[in-house]
Amino acid sequence: MRYQTDYHPTQLNNSHETLMIGPWRLHYLAYSTYSDDPRHPVLLIGGAFQGFRSFSHEVGELLVDHPVILLDLPSQGGNLQPAGELNLEDLADLIARFIGELNLPAVMPIGLSYGSALAALFACRHPTKCYRLLLSGIAAFGRPGARLLLEESLHALEQGNIGYFAQGVISGLINPLRTQQTGISPTFQKAMLRQLQRLSSSEMQRYQQNSQRLLDFKGFDSHPQCPTLILAGEYDHFTQPWEHAHFAAACADAEFAIIHKADHLAQIERRPSCSQLYIPFLRSMPLPTHCAGVMRVESHALLQLERRQEARKAPAHPQARLQNIDGSTCHAEIIELGFFGGTLYTENIQSLPVRGWQLSIQELEPLDVLFFHQSAESSAFIFTHGDAPASQALANYLQRAHAHQNRRALTYGHERLAPSLVQSVLAIPSL
Repeated sequence: MRYQTDYHPTQLNNSHETLMIGPWRLHYLAYSTYSDDPRHPVLLIGGAFQGFRSFSHEVGELLVDHPVILLDLPSQGGNLQPAGELNLEDLADLIARFIGELNLPAVMPIGLSYGSALAALFACRHPTKCYRLLLSGIAAFGRPGARLLLEESLHALEQGNIGYFAQGVISGLINPLRTQQTGISPTFQKAMLRQLQRLSSSEMQRYQQNSQRLLDFKGFDSHPQCPTLILAGEYDHFTQPWEHAHFAAACADAEFAIIHKADHLAQIERRPSCSQLYIPFLRSMPLPTHCAGVMRVESHALLQLERRQEARKAPAHPQARLQNIDGSTCHAEIIELGFFGGTLYTENIQSLPVRGWQLSIQELEPLDVLFFHQSAESSAFIFTHGDAPASQALANYLQRAHAHQNRRALTYGHERLAPSLVQSVLAIPSL
């Protein structure tokens, strides 16, 4: 392997190297401080639409200690070659063949979002070729709500409802309730939305193929054996922190940390917090005990993380109405409600179709919902959030409701406290 030694961020916009493996084109760029470098290289594998230039900061930072290779597999990143017949395991095997063709030593993959599934599978299937592994945004896509939302995005594309599709994807990748904490600006969100609304036919095909691969994936039958670092955004509701933690618990040698004030795009939103962990990890050094903006989770607590990210409460006015696309309607009683979903009761609950429903709550416009778990007592649903104004109205409604409930709770508490203690309670800033 001969590395380029003149790295500059602008080069990530330039032409790439191409390696043909059978009929498949693999795009890559390889840099180091010297051309013939025997050290273990870092292998950057981004999300489905994450191009090389999005790694400009990381490449410059990592080159101080390691060779760095950026890789785009077919239908991933900037590689436009369709590959609908390849599953996730096939793509993971292509990474191994890439390493063999270029005669590389064992690599240190950094897999983000969609790329995390590829990197993790590569580590499982080819352990001798993987030296260390870093993952963010990892999940086996076994969570029913996540699978339903992914299926709904494919359905919207098939129906040609591009606006609904784009807004739903944005609401999945960026936690709409936490943008003030994560610092995701409206400008950034609008730019992502425009990008999704303007996907070409080939890009739509790639999205469909990549999403279908995730849906077809049956889960990990083994887990990485090499030293592994897993990072999760505190507010990531697409690949949730507890899912990361469960994956870490199944690895032979994993460290897990939650990045504060970040969601699914943790490596973009909180680069300094992430780098203070992955730089020593890739150097094979112990991780720092205390890091600003980071919470490390010890191995004994990995399976104890709270699964629910948002408060769901019984609304003051639980009566609602369900309407199906076929025109049928039924009354419903909401048991608990949150921004991302809730549970309700209605007659004939066990015969409800999954898709095609709108839920009308009090003064709100109807909201699209998907049902994913039904029993004789209740039915769990999620909001698709494909309609931005309706989603914002729901967020405002819940904020008002929670504020009202909190005021009632505080007032009730004051009535039960002695007057002198009420003064003390109100003086505590955290209350």
